[in-house]
Amino acid sequence: MGMVMPPFPDAETVLLALLEPLAPTVTATPAELVPPLIRVQRVGGSDDGITDHPRMEIACYGKDRAQAWQLAEQCRQLVLGSVRTRVDGVLVDDARTDNPPAQVPYATTEDIRRVVAYFRLAWRRPRPAARPAEEKVH
Repeated sequence: MGMVMPPFPDAETVLLALLEPLAPTVTATPAELVPPLIRVQRVGGSDDGITDHPRMEIACYGKDRAQAWQLAEQCRQLVLGSVRTRVDGVLVDDARTDNPPAQVPYATTEDIRRVVAYFRLAWRRPRPAARPAEEKVH
């Protein structure tokens, strides 16, 4: 029987913790959106059994174009600067931009703007807990 490995860290939770100092962060856009707001969502990725490579979408909402773009750039720099740091107990091995920030239409009666970017991160799963030595049978 193979070893049951611990799960990889929850990528959305890691990014929520990383980006929270910039603005309120969520994993789903609320019906009553009050900018500034950051929404994070895992939108793909892969793993090799050792390292998880989540592809993350970060959507930044601002009360106007300037606020949305400024928040998106702050997010990008924080994500790229997270390499070799611990975020919510997770050591970030790598971070890169997949698609740089781009304004995406957001249907609303207010002039709320949305800027979306995609990032690829990398981290390993937590080490499995040590198993007690098997007792010898005589």
